[in-house]
Amino acid sequence: MPLAHILAACPSWFHVVAATEDEILGSARIELERAVGTIEVDLRIRNSSGAIAVQEQVPGTKYPKTCHERHLQSDEHFCLGMHAGNNIVSRDHANVWWGLLKHFLELQRIAKRTRRWPPQQQMSHGDAGPHQHAAIEAARNLGIEDEYMRMLEGEESWFSTGTYKVNNRGKLANGWLPCPAGCKSQGKPIPRSRCCNSKAVVTLLYQEKLRRMKVDLFYALSRLSGEVCCGTMLNCPLREGSSSTAARVTASI
Repeated sequence: MPLAHILAACPSWFHVVAATEDEILGSARIELERAVGTIEVDLRIRNSSGAIAVQEQVPGTKYPKTCHERHLQSDEHFCLGMHAGNNIVSRDHANVWWGLLKHFLELQRIAKRTRRWPPQQQMSHGDAGPHQHAAIEAARNLGIEDEYMRMLEGEESWFSTGTYKVNNRGKLANGWLPCPAGCKSQGKPIPRSRCCNSKAVVTLLYQEKLRRMKVDLFYALSRLSGEVCCGTMLNCPLREGSSSTAARVTASI
């Protein structure tokens, strides 16, 4: 049972109050390194259809019940990362899960104080997450991973503007124009048709476009379900009057 592995790997900063086959109740108390203060929160950890889920014992006590900008999901559980609670089949897996939970709680403290989610700790929500993974890998192959991460923080880039088109052969259109990735030969820009890594360029454009579409859809569905901004963060797509923010992402890694 996944929950048995979680219980067996329980760290010193978590005090178990009660435990059954289906859930663990307890309190996290994390002494912060290189900072003043302690993180304290009462948690409920449970087995949800074979996956480990965690939330406040009484959602809304310390954190908002739901805040996608802070990775507090619609079902009031924490989002520790993509598939973070799946496949906990050993103590080692459980140790990784506890590490993700500790990191998540530390990020919550930063978010509360700054009203921003810490940089480079984001993963796009819902079905957008896998597209972000694929886009990051393509950016890494092009040597522009840092540029991609800056784009996630709000800085526009050539792969986020939607101006580059791909033809029906899977190649960048207007092949005589310079490669958008900045490829050069003997110090001079080379045309797109001669780009040595055109597959990664096309993949980055395609996956980033899909990521943005899925982020927009995620928030559209959130609005339809009646979710509203909790007001604890500086920017939120659910805030009344807010424009689409698909260039940004809102889930932890």
